[in-house]
Amino acid sequence: MSQVSQDKFVAVLADDLPIGVAVNAGALLGVSMGRLFPQVVGPEVVDASGTTHPGISAHPLPVLKVPQDQLRELTAKARATPQITVVDFTEEARRSRTYAEYTERLGEVPTREQQVIGAVLHGPKTVVTSLTGDLPLYR
Repeated sequence: MSQVSQDKFVAVLADDLPIGVAVNAGALLGVSMGRLFPQVVGPEVVDASGTTHPGISAHPLPVLKVPQDQLRELTAKARATPQITVVDFTEEARRSRTYAEYTERLGEVPTREQQVIGAVLHGPKTVVTSLTGDLPLYR
């Protein structure tokens, strides 16, 4: 059994985001997660008509919600946990129109002052669950 199959991925979004921002944040976090963990993407699938569909995540990825102030605390706690990988999406990223602008903005704001609006946590199931097990699904 591969290490990734023994691990857990959880996306957490701030609960007060407008729907468009939440969907965008989730999509961008998914792209980053796929880059860091390409092994989670399953192989191509051919349907009954012979059309090939690119692989999608072979792992469940629940999307949870939390008040924004608690999301910053959660990501800080997750970053302080050696077994956890954190991919975050900040307000600084959302407000940037280019990657160069994002790089510049983020370089000016210390981590503890960044406004986290979404994050994906990855690590051992028990550790990720201990951090996120009480959070409700994003609906």
